Amino acid sequence: MKTVFEKGRHSAGKKSLEWARVRNGSPQGFVFVPPLIGGNVSQQVIAFRWLVRQGYDLFSFNYSGHGGSSGKFSLGASIGDTLHMLDHALHLGRKEGLPFFGVASCYSAIPLLHATHRLEEPMKKLVLINAIPKLGPKAVITSFFSHYVKSLPVEGVFLGFSAAVGLYADSLFPGVVKGKDFFGVLERSRARLLKMISEFFTLNPLEGVRLATTPVLCIHARKDSILEIYGGSAKTTYQDDIRRVCPKACFKPVDGDHFLSPTPSKGEAMKSITSFFRQNIRMRSQAGPG
Repeated sequence: MKTVFEKGRHSAGKKSLEWARVRNGSPQGFVFVPPLIGGNVSQQVIAFRWLVRQGYDLFSFNYSGHGGSSGKFSLGASIGDTLHMLDHALHLGRKEGLPFFGVASCYSAIPLLHATHRLEEPMKKLVLINAIPKLGPKAVITSFFSHYVKSLPVEGVFLGFSAAVGLYADSLFPGVVKGKDFFGVLERSRARLLKMISEFFTLNPLEGVRLATTPVLCIHARKDSILEIYGGSAKTTYQDDIRRVCPKACFKPVDGDHFLSPTPSKGEAMKSITSFFRQNIRMRSQAGPG
């Protein structure tokens, strides 16, 4: 059997979520990869297609408001969507008797960690790539105003708020196409903007979340402008924040930025993930950001 690309829809309450799966003839395992905000299912399939070449089935989906998924996007919606889709993917994997793994990048680590906890740690292993360990509104606001002050072209000349926000977003997400009415594939009309702002300040999705038994590999870039925002505090480090949720986490720092550029960084990360999935190894913890 050759590699097969499948697409479908799954009911999640009143919504219908679009999913995609790349299947191997004789898969070694089932890898669940949640999407990024502003990304779609194809983005993750393309980004992790190398896992398919390693013999793994790959499964991803679209958040509410993205692509062919119905409903409107919010942070809370992404939490619920990931829980629904992880449960669905687990059903498929168990029916086929496949070892189940997870991979999450950036913000998507938060909903996946929440869902993994809610479903009582069903994964054999979990990989986090430049994972955001918390929403951290205070840290983001501090970072924004610091960036705003540094971006002033001339002393006493102030940028408009919208322009400042746009420059800040460009500095954090240089690879994402953005505009007044869209962020990546997410159109403003398909997002609950006010609710998102409210949730950013009030939600704490990882409160009480602790993966006591799941082995976790945390890969992080040494020059990640986003992780620098969440690099801990005077009392904690980035590693502390990850271990609070994932006590069995081991850390693999790599050179590069949030997107693991340059290419050698991606290659190093890929080798680490493959080894982690295939072997029962203990990687020595190393220093992380903060």
